[in-house]
Order: sequence, then structure tokens, then C-alpha cells
Amino acid sequence: MLHNSIKDLPRQMTAATRGMLALSLAVLLNACATAPPPVTLGEGEEAVQVFPADASDRYARALGYMDAGDDAQAAAAFRALAADYPDYAGPLVNLAIIESRAGNTADGITLLENAVVICTNCAPAWNQLGILLRRQGQFAEAEKSYQQALNLDPDYALAHYNLGVLYDLYQQQPAFAVQHYERYVALRSEDTATVDKWITDLRRRIGQPAQAAQAEEL
Repeated sequence: MLHNSIKDLPRQMTAATRGMLALSLAVLLNACATAPPPVTLGEGEEAVQVFPADASDRYARALGYMDAGDDAQAAAAFRALAADYPDYAGPLVNLAIIESRAGNTADGITLLENAVVICTNCAPAWNQLGILLRRQGQFAEAEKSYQQALNLDPDYALAHYNLGVLYDLYQQQPAFAVQHYERYVALRSEDTATVDKWITDLRRRIGQPAQAAQAEEL
């Protein structure tokens, strides 16, 4: 299946998919912090971390620059945030995306490796690391990163998509590709016509009957 023009998910995102990714990245600012320390609550209650309002405003502005394509301004803003709040992973993830856009894949990988040390449970960071590792030809490591994203969030549609692409185009494992493509379609439920076609083609190649996309336990 030679759908090489869509190897990199960011190059072919719909507006809806871009929005979903932006939301996933935005929550990294708050969800992945290890400092300040969480408030100590009673037994059975959930600890809550409050990120400073000023930093949240700065982060939102930086995302705005990035969305507008002003990567230089966005990078400066994210670097300042990373310096001021080194225990938060979100700025590093976005800096990695900016470096990747500029063709600096190795630098992006380094930033993401730092991000997943700060935030081991952030699925978007692991997914983005998988994308850059795949671009470097490190397919086994990319697979591990996508799988780690799915271990953390089994319903993370973008990780299912990217793992499907890896199995389809790079590791010649069409049966696994079908499973992840179908899970992606089930989770997205819109803008999936192209992936539906890939599923039909792959099922034909491996001798499976065509069927409606369904969620499968992976």
C-alpha cells in the first residue's frame, strides 16, 4: 500500500485532528507537572496540582504563535517557559514539534526524551517521540513509544493511527496495521474515509473479509 504522501500524520491532518492534537498538547502543561508539590488531601481523595495562572496565559499565547505558523516566536516563548518551569513537559513537547518542522529531528528527539522523563504518563509526548523516531528509521523504538502511549491511554486515536502506519508501511505487518487502523476509525468516527480504504485494501491482501470498522481489544 503506497500511501507515502501521508507517512507523517502532521502533514495530512484535518482541522478537527489538529484541534484534537492541540488539546492533547495543551493538557501537558498541567497534567505532567512534578512541581509544585501536590496538595495533600484526605484518604481516597485525588491530589490536585495548580499551575500558576501567568504561566497558563503564557502557554496559551505560545500555542497561538505556533498555530499561526510563527515558530520563531513560539519557540522563544516555549523556551522561556521551560526555563521558568523545568518540571513541566508541555513546553518541551511543543519545542520538539517546532524543531521537527525545521528538519531538526535529532534535536526534537532529545527534547521529547527529556519530556517523557519529566512526565512518564503523558501519552501525547510518547506518541510524538514515536513519530520522530520513525522518521529517523528507528522503527523498533518508534513501536515501543507508540505502544507506551497506548498503555497509558488505550483510546488515544492518534497513537493507534501512527502505529498502524508503522506496521503497514515500515514493518510489513498488515494484520496488526488493520487492528490499529480499525481502532482509530472507531475512536474518531469522522474524517476516516481514507483510512477505511486502507483497511479494505489490507484485508484483501491478507485474505480477510471486508467488514465495517469496529473497535478491537488490542
